Amino acid sequence: MSAPLYTCPKCKGSDFKQWKLSHPLILHWVLNPGLAFNELALGQRLPKLQLVCRTCEGALMERAYVPCPTCRHMHWGRLWKRTRAFGNWRGIACPACGAAIPCLWNVFYLLILAVTSPIWALPYFLHFRGKPLRPMYDLVDGLPPKPPAVTRKTWILMGAGWGVLMWVIMSLLPALWPPAKERALWILVVGFPVWALGGLAFGFLMWLFLGRRPRRGHNVEPGASPTGGSATRLGNSAATGGPPSVN
Repeated sequence: MSAPLYTCPKCKGSDFKQWKLSHPLILHWVLNPGLAFNELALGQRLPKLQLVCRTCEGALMERAYVPCPTCRHMHWGRLWKRTRAFGNWRGIACPACGAAIPCLWNVFYLLILAVTSPIWALPYFLHFRGKPLRPMYDLVDGLPPKPPAVTRKTWILMGAGWGVLMWVIMSLLPALWPPAKERALWILVVGFPVWALGGLAFGFLMWLFLGRRPRRGHNVEPGASPTGGSATRLGNSAATGGPPSVN
């Protein structure tokens, strides 16, 4: 049998759940007008394909990988989101080979780019177009740094970070706007508990979703399905002749 296209660097299995454009959360990123702000102001981009290993133990967040379609390396998604989640307006690159990893586009962000193209097009083509993309994370002695363990603190910090960001955007910035200066203190005081509770809710939802463990039926040996047959494969790569090297 030909080698699987991608191999989990942790368990060496090849049974993955694919997160791509047909996935509801991916569609939400592409079609939600509010998320155009994430791409426009924060430079937050999502890869077109993420793979979640069904064989590994651990939370969903610990089993999610971003594959490089060029060199077939598998990169820890949580390590990228922890170190380089923002500032990727032009996209992201594979730390191993430097090739671009295809990213999603929010449709409303594309509309904004089209309308503002007379402003940014010339500087981009003259200065930025030929520059290498920023890698997902920096390698240490040729290897990726070890991702931190997922603990209760992970979800608390995730919720607190989201709550602070929303408080800055929805309370602090409006309070600095001249028409609202007379109500600035009220806006800041009221907004703090609102977004503190919002941050707690966000962290809780992330724990429910990203903290999910694989069902017992999927805790099987690499290469075998829960029913005893062969595992679901993500295609074959006859040209490679063997499993690709992974990080």
